[in-house]
Amino acid sequence: MGQSSHSEFWKSLSIGQRENIADSAGTSAEYLRQVLVYDRQPSADMAKRLENATAGALTRQSLRPDLFADMQVASQ
Repeated sequence: MGQSSHSEFWKSLSIGQRENIADSAGTSAEYLRQVLVYDRQPSADMAKRLENATAGALTRQSLRPDLFADMQVASQ
């Protein structure tokens, strides 16, 4: 998921969904917006928490390719 896809993901969420994801990740909806819309780089830990909070809709690899690009995606 590239940056424009992150922005589209943000736009697809209701206000409640944004708040739920942020709460699950231990952050604020405003911080989530900065990451998805304004390309703010989350920490490695936050990238993992956002991946978990979105059940993989956002991946740590897409959020921080500089840190996680070498990770293999498990086939299902």
